[in-house]
Amino acid sequence: MSKRTLLLIIVFVLSSLMTSAQTSWEIDKWEEDIIVYTRMEKDSDFKSFKAVMTVDVPTDEIIEVLKNANDYVEWYGYTKTSEVLKQEEDIQYNYVETLFPWPYSNRDMVYKMSIDASGSKEVTILLEGIPDYIPEKKGIVRMKKAAGFILLKSMGKHTEITYQFHSEPGDNIPVWLANSSIAELPFKTFLGLRKTLKE
Repeated sequence: MSKRTLLLIIVFVLSSLMTSAQTSWEIDKWEEDIIVYTRMEKDSDFKSFKAVMTVDVPTDEIIEVLKNANDYVEWYGYTKTSEVLKQEEDIQYNYVETLFPWPYSNRDMVYKMSIDASGSKEVTILLEGIPDYIPEKKGIVRMKKAAGFILLKSMGKHTEITYQFHSEPGDNIPVWLANSSIAELPFKTFLGLRKTLKE
């Protein structure tokens, strides 16, 4: 089985699991030509999000920005620290610490990022949280579950970016607080990504 076939199967399974959710996607935020959808997921109290925007940048330039995890603090929403822990040809492991409002502790996770750029007009970037990849850090809560993907669709001179993700923040984060503000992270992330791509 080829790596591309395996990645497509994983994305299909993820999508299928999310499709079996209790609710359908609903628009949560629509500003600055960025649409963020949210919905409840089966077997979870926390919502997932799906953000969509179009940029006038080719897919290879977007991939380069996404691979440079050391600079996520410059544009990725609510990121305090980030770094590439290990990098291979199409797979890398990124550490990200996410800011949380007082009185809650920040969260962190190591993400396995698998890039499949073998398609003629689509690039799939699979994101998988691996909580046990490195020891937990004092004062930071390690998330136990995080998974999603970024899909880049080439549309002539434009690229449509879809970012779909679901996580369990863990610890004592109130469900109402997480769900009421979940759209802000992908929205701020897309604003930052678009600005970075223009620069």
